[in-house]
Amino acid sequence: MSTMKWALVFVLLLSFQIPGMGQTAQPSSGRADDEQAIRNLHEAWLKAYDTGDAEALDRIEDDDFTVAGEFGERTKQQQLNSVRHRTEKSEAVKRKADSQRFRFYGDVALVTEIDHTSTAEGPDEFQSTEVWVRTGSTWKVVHLHFSHLTKQP
Repeated sequence: MSTMKWALVFVLLLSFQIPGMGQTAQPSSGRADDEQAIRNLHEAWLKAYDTGDAEALDRIEDDDFTVAGEFGERTKQQQLNSVRHRTEKSEAVKRKADSQRFRFYGDVALVTEIDHTSTAEGPDEFQSTEVWVRTGSTWKVVHLHFSHLTKQP
């Protein structure tokens, strides 16, 4: 059997072993409490990042958290170290999320949105995708990927 076929067989077998894998997205209408919990954590998470509150970030992010952007990928520890040593901590960041969409796969939530930020340097826009996982009664963010949106001429 070719390597590609073995890889496909492995992924299919794995999908039966991992909770949530192979499930279709559940409508978010029945998950209003989960959506609100994630929204509240999301807001606290961004505020903690903006103000340099590494302890709050540590509580909201899973131990396996990663963030990816134009800088590449960073682990939770790399991100926390960067926040702890940042000299500029701002309460003045204004944020607004548009087109926020939640998709649930068991205890996993995929959140996509357009983020608008405004700082002393000016406005900026990002497309972001977040992966949240519920462990017990708590949601934790395990991954964030974002990219700048280009301005149309």
